[in-house]
Amino acid sequence: MKSYSLSANLGYLFTEYELIEAIVRSSEAGFQAVECQRPYACSPHDLRRVCEDEAIPMLAINTSKGEQGQFGLSALHDAIPQAKQAIDRAVEYAKEINVQYIHIMSGITSDSSAFDTLCQNIDYALEKLEDTDVKIIIEPINSYSVPGYFMSSVQRARDVIEKINSDRVGIMFDCFHMLHITGSKEALFKAFKYLKRDIFHIQFASFPDRNEPNKNAFSYPLLFNSFKEEGYSGYFGAEYQPTGHTEDTLEWMRDFQV
Repeated sequence: MKSYSLSANLGYLFTEYELIEAIVRSSEAGFQAVECQRPYACSPHDLRRVCEDEAIPMLAINTSKGEQGQFGLSALHDAIPQAKQAIDRAVEYAKEINVQYIHIMSGITSDSSAFDTLCQNIDYALEKLEDTDVKIIIEPINSYSVPGYFMSSVQRARDVIEKINSDRVGIMFDCFHMLHITGSKEALFKAFKYLKRDIFHIQFASFPDRNEPNKNAFSYPLLFNSFKEEGYSGYFGAEYQPTGHTEDTLEWMRDFQV
């Protein structure tokens, strides 16, 4: 068994608490990092201070989802000004909190200009981050959970990566979404091997219900051993919907102890 660095996604875990307290609780529970989809209700100064006090980094944040039904802005041709504003705000927070990744949310669209629009906005984000160590991630999200989401396939993610051609742009590989997209553990692993040189971060939850990972049909620790053998050395982010109070659902973490 290999060692694992676990991150708590605070868009799903510890939502019983305000964000500052959720970071404290994540540290107390034994997570080595946190991720925050939308940290913008708190000041970046306060977030940096609690992360420093708890010695727990904030690994990733998302750009804004926009209005109801958009689920992101960066692939929407008619929302380029709003997408840039969302990127500017994420960059401000990332710099202050010392975030490692900004997840660029592409949004729901089938417009023919979506690919080029997304790439242009990613280029804009890279310019804003030029003097930092912050990197950009994109995430294939399955069409069952988010119908119409632009970044919905393995190949589209690879196409964006190749178009941008920057070692500062990579993929967030969410096993829950990838199981929906690929259809099986074997196909998921094949997709991982196809994308592995561009995978910056991995997330997980049980499939198909997105609950605690020990409710999964197969062992995530064993799968993650395979990922490590293929060269992955980053965090594994728990992004599941707890079936009870978060702290009452953490028994699965024992499976990751070595």
